[in-house]
Parts: sequence; structure tokens; C-alpha cells
Amino acid sequence: MVFIRSVALCSLLVMPASAFAQAQPIEDVRENARIHAGPFYATPILQLKEIGVDSNVFNAAGEQKSDFLVNVSPGLNLWVPAARRALFSATAATDVVWYATYDSERSIDPQLTVRAETYLNRLTLFVQDAYLNTRQRPNYEIDLRSRHVENDALAGVELRVSERLSIEAGARQFDTRYDADAVFDNTSLQRTLNRKTTGGELTLRHRVTPLTMIAVRYENLRDRFAYSPLRDSNSYRVMPGIEFKPRALIKGRAYVGYRRFMPLASALPAFSGVVADLGLSYTLLGSTSFGVSFRRDLTYSYEERQPFFIDNSPGVSIRRALGGRFDVIVSADRHTYEYRDLLDTALPEEIPTAPRVDTTWNYAASLGYRLGDAGRVGVGASYWQRESTTIRLRNYDNLRMGATVTYGF
Repeated sequence: MVFIRSVALCSLLVMPASAFAQAQPIEDVRENARIHAGPFYATPILQLKEIGVDSNVFNAAGEQKSDFLVNVSPGLNLWVPAARRALFSATAATDVVWYATYDSERSIDPQLTVRAETYLNRLTLFVQDAYLNTRQRPNYEIDLRSRHVENDALAGVELRVSERLSIEAGARQFDTRYDADAVFDNTSLQRTLNRKTTGGELTLRHRVTPLTMIAVRYENLRDRFAYSPLRDSNSYRVMPGIEFKPRALIKGRAYVGYRRFMPLASALPAFSGVVADLGLSYTLLGSTSFGVSFRRDLTYSYEERQPFFIDNSPGVSIRRALGGRFDVIVSADRHTYEYRDLLDTALPEEIPTAPRVDTTWNYAASLGYRLGDAGRVGVGASYWQRESTTIRLRNYDNLRMGATVTYGF
């Protein structure tokens, strides 16, 4: 994978400029960036993600601990166009999380994404690397805030076959690494979750209208676990879908397809079935926006005896403009984790036979005031509730109240 990234990056730097066509991404950057200094274009962003009270800091089922918290995230989007033939971009941000009483929950969580693209007559070559170093919870399964690093590298090429049809192919490597001292529920997260995912991607897109595309994505994946080879697997996904640009009446994307998960060890159960990745929004009469989301896919679990679960996560949201610059947003999400057990006694303890399903509900409401075109101040509350069919100590509820601020300079 390092070789792939090196070759792709060299290609971006030495490709001749004589055959390129005008690149729309470069025009968008020059038009929308807030700051322009020499060859640099930039847009700083400041987010106060949360300031308020967390009523259940540790997601405990029994006695709850509350605390005052602040989560602020400064960030910067930076672009460097090279004439009309190449674009270099970087996005850097850092979450600073502070709890007044429980200093064990404080953290600084940096992230960085860099990308380079070059535009030829019909070809676009690209290479991208994304880095995240965080202590935040990865999903609704793990309640421990534990340090882990994620690195996602991608290199590929897009070929415009015709004015409407394009083909994109790429190679990807994704690494997940937990610290050695990350232990949750008497289980080492390093042992069960450290892994490397490698694979290839192929996407065909056909532009039906200037704002609408239909597409088919194919992914072939290899998961290899550094400390738990029992979990090693191969899999593939085929997902047809549709994509809408932000100026369309309906915005977002909707992909629904099929995944086949093929374990290398006989003790690991196989999976084949429907998967989905959907996020759509619609604005009625310019004042009321409706959003829907749905995700269904396989996700690895920290549990040694239940190595993965099927994540079914639908959600809805409504945003209503109240006049002037005020608005109100309400949302509801449900996350259902359907666990799969090992098929034999590969582990010394008895494997539970009762099917386990954990369900987490999240409700939120916020009253906000818009700051220009890219900012919002909101005051509201969110409520979480989780229930498990087999493990009573997994049940908890959590109420958070406070404010958020997003501002794009």
C-alpha cells in the first residue's frame, strides 16, 4: 500500500500539463474560500460542539455520575491549486474535550486529511490519507473513552468515458490501533479490535441530470487482526445507488446492496445479506427540511465470544425556520446491534445461546439562531437510552443539556 501511495503521488507531481481540461473543483475553491493569500485558499471553522451538563459521564447502569463539560473544535480547510491541472487540499481539526471533575475523561483528539488531485483530458488521479487520534467512543457499544488511532489511505483514478459516464477505481488501506492499556468489560480492545483492512474499490456513475447521478459501487475487503487471527475474513459489497448534488430538490445519497462476509476460521460465523448507506434531505417551501438516514452493515465487536454485530440504524430529523434567523431542530435515531455468536467452543468459557440485541435510542431538540451563511448558535437537550436483551448491566440512560456553536469565518 505504501508503494501504491508513492507511485500515485509521483504521478501527480510529474504529469504533463498540456492535456488537462478545466477542473471544476478548482473553480469552486477560488469562488468559495474565505481567505486568499498568494497560492493559498483557506476557510477556518470553529465549533463549540458542546457546553453543558452530562448526566451520566460513564454510561453507567447503576449509580450515575454527572459533570460539566466543554468540547471545542477549531479547524482549517486549506487548498493550493496548481494552475488548472492540480489541486492539493488539507483539512485539520482538533477536538478539545474538558470535564470539570472527571479529568480521566479529558482529551485532545487531532485529525488530519490530505488529498492531491490532478486533472487530465479524461483522467483524474488522486491520493488521500486521513489520520485520526482520539479517545472518543467509536460507537454505541463501547462505553469506555479509550485512545485509538485510525489511518485511512486511498489512491486511485477516475476515467470520464463520456459526458455522462465515469469509472472510478482505487486501492484502500485502513488501520485501527488501540492502546495496550485500553480495557473495557475485562477485555483488551487492542486484542479484539486492532486490525488492518485492505482492498479495492470500483464505482460506475452515470449522470442522469446535472444534479442527479445513478451509481454502482463494488468493494473487495480483507480484514486481518494482529492479535486475534480467529477474526480474519474476506468480504465484498455490491451497492447500487443514487446521488443528488446540494442544489437538487432532494439532497444526499442512497445506496442499498448486498454484502458477503467470508471468515477464514470455521468458528467465525459467515454473513450474507442486505446492507445500506442512506442520507437524504428535502426542503418544503424553503422553510421546513426533512431528513432521513439509514445504515445497515456488519461491525466488529469488542466481545470475544460475539465477534461482530449487524448494525441497523434508522434516523429522522426536522428543521423548521421560525422567522428571522431562528430555527428549531428535532431528531430521533435508533441503533440496533444484533450480535452473532462463535459457532463452536473455540474459547474456554461457555458461549451464550440466547440471541443478544442491544438497542440505543437518541432523541434531540435544539433552538438555534443562524450566524450568516455558515454559522449557528443552538441551545437544547439530547437523551440516550440503551437496552439489552441479555446483559442487564448494559442498560443505561443519559440526558445532556447545553449549547452548541458552529461558525465558518
